[in-house]
Amino acid sequence: MRAPVINIFRKSVGAKPPGENQVKAAPPNQPLLNTMPSWWMVLFAYGLSIGFCLLTRRFFIWFPPYLLEVFKNLRGLPVSWADLGLYWGERGLTTIAVAAAVYHHLWQIGTRYKLTPREIYVESWFPIRRVTAVPYGSVRKTGFQQSPLGLLFNYGHIEIDTGSPSGPLVLLNCPRPKLFLQTLQPKVESSLHRP
Repeated sequence: MRAPVINIFRKSVGAKPPGENQVKAAPPNQPLLNTMPSWWMVLFAYGLSIGFCLLTRRFFIWFPPYLLEVFKNLRGLPVSWADLGLYWGERGLTTIAVAAAVYHHLWQIGTRYKLTPREIYVESWFPIRRVTAVPYGSVRKTGFQQSPLGLLFNYGHIEIDTGSPSGPLVLLNCPRPKLFLQTLQPKVESSLHRP
């Protein structure tokens, strides 16, 4: 009576067909690593923008009486110009601070760092479309830098020296830079040993 039960069990767990245990190779166009700049820097940019707007507001609450006194002592300039200058000065500084944070956010959304089977591929869509492809064979030296904030949130600037006269390729605010370089290093070494 036990033999059929064991045979049924063996049939359901039996050996897999040949090739099923093998890991399938990734298609040649699929990236090994695909990432975008860190979201922490975007949040930091918005935080700086909000802080700057609050300080600007405080400054323009404190500053007008002194500016009006200066305008009263100047000859030939109407005092109403001081009011207009204060009004548009505060709004102008606030607009610049918010626009800088939004610019950084749009740059972060439109930038991709990829390691393909053959090259390092950097694509940016904002403010203009720019694509850079660096074959692994041209990489001479790699490294990364992390600020204290980058060390805390695990992102940094990766520098890839290709011997180009325009300087190294820099991947700004790349998340997990150590993992990125650990994935890159075997590809560079295999391309150097290839005849």
